[in-house]
Parts: sequence; C-alpha cells; structure tokens
Amino acid sequence: GVPPFSLFWGKLYLMSAAVNAGFITLAIIMGINSAISVYYYLKLIVYMFLKEPSTNEGTIYMKNASTTLKTIIGLAAFATIFAVFVVGPLLDMITKYVSTSGY
Repeated sequence: GVPPFSLFWGKLYLMSAAVNAGFITLAIIMGINSAISVYYYLKLIVYMFLKEPSTNEGTIYMKNASTTLKTIIGLAAFATIFAVFVVGPLLDMITKYVSTSGY
C-alpha cells in the first residue's frame, strides 16, 4: 500500500506494533518486502501511463464492458477511496475492543 490509501496504514501499524513488541527483524523484512512491491507497482504504473503504446489504435476497452463490470469497478474504487476516511475511527474501535479483551 502507498500513502494515503488504506493498505498503507495497515502495514504501517503492523510494522510499528512489530517494533514495539521487539520483533525488529520482522519489521525490517516487512519494510524490504514493501520496497520490492513499490518497485514492482511503480514499474507497472510507468508502463500504463508514461510509455507510448505499441500501437496507435486508441481502443478503449471499457466501452465494450458490461454494466455489471462497470458497477463492480466503480464500487471497488469508491470503497478504496472511502476507506481513507474511515480508517481512523475503525482503528479506534478495534483498539478499544482489543484493550478490553485483555491483550
């Protein structure tokens, strides 16, 4: 995950908890894995947006997509953007429940 999206915050809290619990080696391995994934995904983004296409057909494939597919993609995009705003209250609620459970 990359900032400010929701998966980034999950990784950040998990790495922070690993360091606080004394699992520094685990946090370092998680950081290395995250760096590798950032390289992979940035390379993908470069190919999608910054490289010239091999053909100049200009075909838009979403035009032929079904309404169901467009709806699912729209809902997934909305959920991803919405998660940025609810991660704070959600983590507060989870922290409250975990602290009352004895952990």
